[in-house]
Amino acid sequence: MAREEKAYARVIEKVKKMILSGELKPGEKLPPEREFAEKLEVSRNSVREAIRIMDMMGIISSQQGSGNYVTCEFQKSITETMAMMFAMDQVNDKQISQVRYSLEVLAFTLALDRVREEDLAKMEECVEKLDKNGDSKNNATLDKIIHYTLARASGNQLLIDILEACSSVFDIFIKDMRYGILKNENRKTELNECHRHLVDALREGDREKGHQALRWHFEMIDEVLG
Repeated sequence: MAREEKAYARVIEKVKKMILSGELKPGEKLPPEREFAEKLEVSRNSVREAIRIMDMMGIISSQQGSGNYVTCEFQKSITETMAMMFAMDQVNDKQISQVRYSLEVLAFTLALDRVREEDLAKMEECVEKLDKNGDSKNNATLDKIIHYTLARASGNQLLIDILEACSSVFDIFIKDMRYGILKNENRKTELNECHRHLVDALREGDREKGHQALRWHFEMIDEVLG
């Protein structure tokens, strides 16, 4: 058993080295199982186990009938880890909200120097639609787009992945949180006012105004979470 564990660990280590050296790039196909097994002198079962683990980690994607491809989609493994922590009561909704708040403040700060006009236009469009739209579930989608666009505007991939993981965990365990907040018309208006101030602050390059809008936004969320 110990020998088998070492064997699949060697396969994972080899793939990691190939990625780090540039020998394998995202989107490229891994060598066949047999080639890996012969090269590393391990069983094909060890190679399959390594592939299964790397798929779970988000390093590769296994496509039935096509092969295994490098994806490096680590947001998947971050989400799974956070979801398991939530399910086992190691973190709660308030703690995730606190992490989201801190990271969104950082995302806003980074985005001040990097935000593109197309990002601002998308966020402004969502704010306008939220003001006029009566469909609470559609509004929940618009809210999500605003926050994802802010994260993307930061230009920091790790930040984007962690924020997306936080959002995904909320969607898994607190499915109707966004819907519940936006269903109440007064609360929806107040929350969207936060969004409007946030986008205006990005456009104006006003750090304090943006931080204030996010603080207001997350105070409302924490109030709903209880």
